[in-house]
Amino acid sequence: MKRIGVLLAAAALLLSMAGTSFAAEVKASGYWWIEAISRNNWDFLGHGAKNGEDNTFAVEQKLRTAFTFIANENLRGVFDTQIGTANWGNGLYSIGAGRTPAAAAAGATMGTAGSSSANSGNIMLRRGYIEFRWPGTLVNITTGFQTVTLPAAFGGGSAILDDQVAAAVVSAPITDNIKLTAGYARPLDSQTFGSATAIGGHGTSTDVVFAAMPIDYKGVNVTPFAMYANAGANTRGAGSGASSLAGFAGPNSSNSEGLRGYWGGMAMTVSSFDNFKIFADFNYGKATYNNPTKRSADGGRSGFLFDLAVDYTGLKFMTPELFFAYSSGEDGNSSKGGGSERMPVVNVPQNWSLGTGSFFFGERWELTGSINNTAGYTSNTLGYWALGMVLKDITYVDKLSHTFTVLYAKGTNDKDYIYESGGNLRNANYGGFLTEKDSLWEVDLNTKYKIYDELTAYLFLGYINADFDKQVWGRSSVANAAQIKQYGSKDAYKIGLGLNYFF
Repeated sequence: MKRIGVLLAAAALLLSMAGTSFAAEVKASGYWWIEAISRNNWDFLGHGAKNGEDNTFAVEQKLRTAFTFIANENLRGVFDTQIGTANWGNGLYSIGAGRTPAAAAAGATMGTAGSSSANSGNIMLRRGYIEFRWPGTLVNITTGFQTVTLPAAFGGGSAILDDQVAAAVVSAPITDNIKLTAGYARPLDSQTFGSATAIGGHGTSTDVVFAAMPIDYKGVNVTPFAMYANAGANTRGAGSGASSLAGFAGPNSSNSEGLRGYWGGMAMTVSSFDNFKIFADFNYGKATYNNPTKRSADGGRSGFLFDLAVDYTGLKFMTPELFFAYSSGEDGNSSKGGGSERMPVVNVPQNWSLGTGSFFFGERWELTGSINNTAGYTSNTLGYWALGMVLKDITYVDKLSHTFTVLYAKGTNDKDYIYESGGNLRNANYGGFLTEKDSLWEVDLNTKYKIYDELTAYLFLGYINADFDKQVWGRSSVANAAQIKQYGSKDAYKIGLGLNYFF
């Protein structure tokens, strides 16, 4: 019996050693964001005292937690989750939601038990991928559900593609100063084999290939890039193609169209000058519909975005920045049902914004993933020029800093575009889409205070002086045209207070 006991103990020891030899080091990282925000007139409509003001208060919460499983310096896996963004008292953060995920949606009485559902846990997969270096080389391979963004020098991220998507990406140095990155992604696939809801036929997926070549030499970084997409007519579902998405839709598209998309451009950063840093981007895109409607034989969408920013880095207490951006807008041809002149966009880019903390173009606060205003999504707002100034990281007191932004924006979209009837406006919404008759001023003051190295408090103050043409929109084809004509545009405000725990 003693021998058997010794053998069992030895076997257990060997098994534990074998298990240890394959164990991975696990590191947790992420940020937990909670923000209380008061909004006033974010629809930019002056409803008047009779109907009440658009003034809301909400507390929003988003929790991102990532786990990195490190086998060695050449191999790791990443599992990244997100809960929210959602408002306190609603959905994920309603009373009892954690133990009764279906109760609120089913209208159950508070405090009663709800049945379990497929949404139990309310956790979203944000990223899940394997990253490794090919043995004996400097070739890095990342495959799985990951963040893919095309190169961008200014704006916080690409205005074309910047999102979580299933992809395989290969990156390798060519020389000490030149690197090549190339990849394949599948953003959409409606085919579900083995399911009763499987979609038969062809055109059930969207495939994307892309490449970029960063060239870094003596304070100048230039990164040219290109991307191609082929989307079927059923990629979102039966009879629902990529053309139904805001970033691809045009005045002559239907929901059930396939398309071919082409993009190219360059991102450039110059830091070789004393006390100055220059950022510039040029993006061009074209999407051709496979089956344009009878309204036009030239179905498609094409356009460009250009931006330029200059930072002065010679001050210790702040960094002033001047910026300019221009994106092509709908012209007279698209107003008559022709091709669209706005740049096609893949889904909703996560981080593109003007300035730092703009709540019209999307709040970008040092890329922490702050909570975006729905009117300011890139896929809807293209067609404008903007000029602005940012005073970044104003610091006079330890742990306390401010960022001040002022900008002016004016639309480049033909005003006649919004007169299209028959539902062909294709995501031209009042308050987000700027015609040549619309303009706005925006002022933002964002403050952060480091309570601890990992815990930061934020205060957001924002104001938009809106000048959307009441006569133009009042006789347009948008659903709320009568309301716009009656009340006209009104200024918008925001006050936000937030906590962000980084770890």
